[in-house]
Amino acid sequence: MSRKKRTSPRKQKRASRRPRPGSLYVAVPLFVLVLLVGGVWLLGRRQQVVGAATPEEVAAEIIPQEGEPTAYGIPLSLDNTQRFIDYYDAIPLTPEQEDIKRKALQTLRAPCCDDNPMSTCCCPCNLAKSVWGLSSYLIVEKGYGVEEVRESALQWLRFIHDDYYVMRELENKGVDPGQYGLSYKAPCYEGYCERPFADGGCGGMQELK
Repeated sequence: MSRKKRTSPRKQKRASRRPRPGSLYVAVPLFVLVLLVGGVWLLGRRQQVVGAATPEEVAAEIIPQEGEPTAYGIPLSLDNTQRFIDYYDAIPLTPEQEDIKRKALQTLRAPCCDDNPMSTCCCPCNLAKSVWGLSSYLIVEKGYGVEEVRESALQWLRFIHDDYYVMRELENKGVDPGQYGLSYKAPCYEGYCERPFADGGCGGMQELK
């Protein structure tokens, strides 16, 4: 009767350490996949750092300057603010014209309370009234449609509240505004309504600041 050859415990332990052929087919591709994903992530981070924008670069890109021409023929100036507010008080709109204004402004955030659209704002501050008055003027006197009113209103908003738009554009570019000391505090909710636009306010509620 033949005896079965016994394998020593040491040899059994060594044999158990040998990788099974099937496991290699899984482990190697998985390792390569991890390397690829990590490489892509690092490349993306490097590109983000290299392409990171500064507030000055963003401002030069999107913020209009004093005296810059407009499509409606009135160069940008803070001196126009009272003029636009007067338009709000003096120019009545038909229901159809009100609808144009609403559609034009409802997709724009109010920079003084950006949980509200510019079509309503949270209150009739001078910032809001200047935008509403400009919109009324463009619709009645210039015959502007929704897109034209929206573009002109956004140009005016970026001009009078540039800090808000620089901060938001930095976020859109994947840059944390906080590293430049920029943060958003809604003027309407922080009690800044009576501050001038240049100080991050709403330009006042009655008399223009």
